[in-house]
Amino acid sequence: MFRPEEIFDELLRRAGKDGADEVLLGNTVQEKKVIHKKLCRRGFSLLFLEVPLSGRAGFDLHIVQDAENIKKQIPYERDLYDGYGELLSWYAGESSCGDGLDVVYDLRESLAAPPMVYLKMSDDTPNFSGFFCKAGDAESASRYERKVKQLPDGWVPWYTGVHTGRPGKPLRIGCALHSRAKMRYTKDMNLLDRDLRNLGFPAPLSSVACGRLAELFSFPYPVDVQLDVMEDGSLGSMLGISLCTGNIGVREMTDSLNEGSMREVMELLKRWNIADDRWKKLAASLFQVSAVLRSGDGDRRRFVLSGNIGFIKARFKDGEAEHDAKAYIMLRAF
Repeated sequence: MFRPEEIFDELLRRAGKDGADEVLLGNTVQEKKVIHKKLCRRGFSLLFLEVPLSGRAGFDLHIVQDAENIKKQIPYERDLYDGYGELLSWYAGESSCGDGLDVVYDLRESLAAPPMVYLKMSDDTPNFSGFFCKAGDAESASRYERKVKQLPDGWVPWYTGVHTGRPGKPLRIGCALHSRAKMRYTKDMNLLDRDLRNLGFPAPLSSVACGRLAELFSFPYPVDVQLDVMEDGSLGSMLGISLCTGNIGVREMTDSLNEGSMREVMELLKRWNIADDRWKKLAASLFQVSAVLRSGDGDRRRFVLSGNIGFIKARFKDGEAEHDAKAYIMLRAF
């Protein structure tokens, strides 16, 4: 029988081919040992490797479980995923609570850092208060409800999460922008600045930041806005803007990185000094293959394995133009 750790190792090996392991993923020996413990005996729906596009190479890990997969795996040990076993057990018993959970490990920050957990929402009405209670921060439920009521027209929350191990226990909300909202801001980025200030963002967007955001919004990708809501209801100083690319096939994404719009995005981030040349190794991390794998106990099974870019995120701090950028490499095995 295949263990989740074996599938992870195979996906990571393929994502690190042609030198991408060293340039993008960094030295993964210690990280793999930690990750094996997190995955032990538990499957996953997909993984994200959150890779910085400048600075020290490495990755943070997202272990994503869809609702169906969570229900298949009950019962859960209480301490699974560093204390989120109770959350997973609760989620498995909910008849309608979104599209699944995402447990996030900041491996680059500290191999021992407590993880964050996200709830992925769908068109139904999830039990938010139950989620936040089981995730260890019951008070975030009211913060979430108050902030969502303030969202501008065309902002659709699609995930939320808590990080109880960070100062202030920030509540995170990710919002997909409707095409009409994206178009409105592309024409006048000052409108985004106004809407962010009305939501409680602590600083106005600088003219340079507005110009750069307008450039990002001009690309033909859906846009996600990531906000941190602090305990007093104000927004944190970091604004995350993601271009969502997960619906593009591997071959099309490879072509786009080589000579299309994704190459233009990367060159833009490099001009802003928040990416270096490592992005050129992203194409090496993309794959879609059918392969027969052999497990440690001799089992043989055919899998479809894939690696693709799910998101490209640029972060702006205190309303200024420069901070950092990340790529999210999405890994799956069927």
